[in-house]
Amino acid sequence: MSDRSSSKSTGSGPKPLTSTEDPLNNSTAKGVFAHLQPYARSKGPALTLSTLFALSAAVPHTVLRPSVYFPQYVQRVGFSLVFGGAAYVLATGDSRNGSGIVTAWSLTYLFLHLRRSIKPPHHPLTLAMTGGATVCAGLYGTEYFMYQT
Repeated sequence: MSDRSSSKSTGSGPKPLTSTEDPLNNSTAKGVFAHLQPYARSKGPALTLSTLFALSAAVPHTVLRPSVYFPQYVQRVGFSLVFGGAAYVLATGDSRNGSGIVTAWSLTYLFLHLRRSIKPPHHPLTLAMTGGATVCAGLYGTEYFMYQT
């Protein structure tokens, strides 16, 4: 016990992490992205995208016009679970893996659905899912590829 108290008084022990520090990456953004970097290390955008995909799973195909593109039910539920899992990883403080998961799965969704989602006739929810995936890919992708050591 005396070792712990002596290390605190002398300052030789490890300093506690604040909520904005990440032990895996020490680089911070400068310029425009400096205002967005806290969001890229938080679970908020990923959790919002997960919620959007979960809400889209409640929309049945019977209420849609036949010519409107809407992703399959299983894919909407699957992407919701993946983005929810990535939000959990980010909430535990692992911003490197969390941002990588969100980036990879956002780009996967865009690869599978972007072209058909933006062709007319549009459904607002499909455009929202595509826009959300694009924003998350840009936000978390910048954090993952540019600011991770």
